[in-house]
Amino acid sequence: MKKNKGMAYAVLGIAFVMFNVIAFAIPTTKNATFWVAYVFSSIAFASQIAIWKFAFKGTDTLKSKFLGIPLISVGIRYLIVQIIAFVIFMVFPIIPSWVAVVVCTFIIGISGICLIGTETGREEINRVEEKAEKKVFYIKSLQVDVEMLVSSETDANTKAALTKLAEKIRFSDPISNDALANLEAEISAKVNELKTAENKTEIITVLDSLITERNKKAKLLK
Repeated sequence: MKKNKGMAYAVLGIAFVMFNVIAFAIPTTKNATFWVAYVFSSIAFASQIAIWKFAFKGTDTLKSKFLGIPLISVGIRYLIVQIIAFVIFMVFPIIPSWVAVVVCTFIIGISGICLIGTETGREEINRVEEKAEKKVFYIKSLQVDVEMLVSSETDANTKAALTKLAEKIRFSDPISNDALANLEAEISAKVNELKTAENKTEIITVLDSLITERNKKAKLLK
């Protein structure tokens, strides 16, 4: 990752050098319009570093890195549009400098709005995914608890009943819901009872009924 970043910054540096060579080698009038466009273009180049760093800041998974790509895409488009504007103002130096100020300010403003919107979208995606992960945690945790009971059970009949219960939990609706909180709390309490209970078969029967009820209600809540 660090190597890729280094190469990206190197490409950006080369592009900036080429930009300066073209800007100052071509014999055009270096008036106020030129310098306004040049300053805004230099800002566009410099902003790429900040955008790229922010896009990948705190990312430690492939998914999070992927979600940072739209920000970089917006930044690159901003740079391209600004360079096009610079070329136009360089070729036509008779354009008033105030026009260059307005146009370049408009470009950087719209780009800023797009960057904010893109980042907001990324944060919303992360929020929704985190919420979804929390909702499926209940069933996963419940399944693990029952599977541990299966592995420690010595009675053959009870072990078979627990195995069947674990399979039922495994294929249960993974998405939880706030409306199911009381029912799920009751299921969890019954699973805890199984760890020390003598009448495990009776509790397993109750659990089977509770899980069936939960799955039916979960389906209705969708």
